[in-house]
Amino acid sequence: MNETLIQIVIPISLMVVFGVPHGALDGAIIFQRCSALWPRILLLVAYLLLCGVCVLLWIVLPTVCLAVFLGMSMWHFGQSDQSHSGYTVQHILRVVTDGGIWVLLLPFSHQSVVHELFIVLGADGSIIMQIINWLIIPWSLLALVTVVVRILNGDGKAVISTLSFAALSIMTPPLWSLCIYFCAWHSRRHISRILSDLSSPRLGWIMMISLTSITVLMALLAALWLPATTLWTAAVVQVFFIGLFALTVPHMLLIDLYLPWLDSSTHGASGVDRSYPAR
Repeated sequence: MNETLIQIVIPISLMVVFGVPHGALDGAIIFQRCSALWPRILLLVAYLLLCGVCVLLWIVLPTVCLAVFLGMSMWHFGQSDQSHSGYTVQHILRVVTDGGIWVLLLPFSHQSVVHELFIVLGADGSIIMQIINWLIIPWSLLALVTVVVRILNGDGKAVISTLSFAALSIMTPPLWSLCIYFCAWHSRRHISRILSDLSSPRLGWIMMISLTSITVLMALLAALWLPATTLWTAAVVQVFFIGLFALTVPHMLLIDLYLPWLDSSTHGASGVDRSYPAR
């Protein structure tokens, strides 16, 4: 079997099928969060507009967008792995430790492969890798302190998961290790939590299937838009990761930031149901 197919196409395909659907639940959250029609439409339109703006920004500023994407991914992955949220120093250190496995340790452990992926995405791979090399030592010290604190606190489960993911990121090809974490851990836990919190799990499944199908169709159309000289494996990488960036930004801004802020506001908009699923 072709090496490129094994190392690139198959893991990305699995992430599309089993990883991307967890983001499609944002639509169900918006529908439950907003009981009136116009707030739903406004949030969905804002979500889609942000997606489009992110794609355009990547085309213009790929290196900057890749750096932002990596930073947001570190926080998003690390935050989702915590049993409870908060903004204490200890919580932030845990978030950076867990999220840094996939944003710092993984590319540092597979520099040549990841550097090539960054170049395919149109970014200056040398600059990004240099930043990662600068950050890896302080992150490693931080991770060591976090693991020791978790041991002292008796949090053995967190220690095992952190060390296991670190070993996975080092010993497994980069896209495969990301695929295993993204699908089997991050996406699965998110889907399970949101479906259990939704008042209508059926709506969640409908949103996941329909919005994921639309996303895949749009990705295929985007691939056709790429220059004819683009290799098909490069097209797969570009469409997936740029698309993932476009989905991650509105997901974090609208769901992780805007809705909690709206929930704490004393001037909630009309037609807003405040019982939307928690993290």
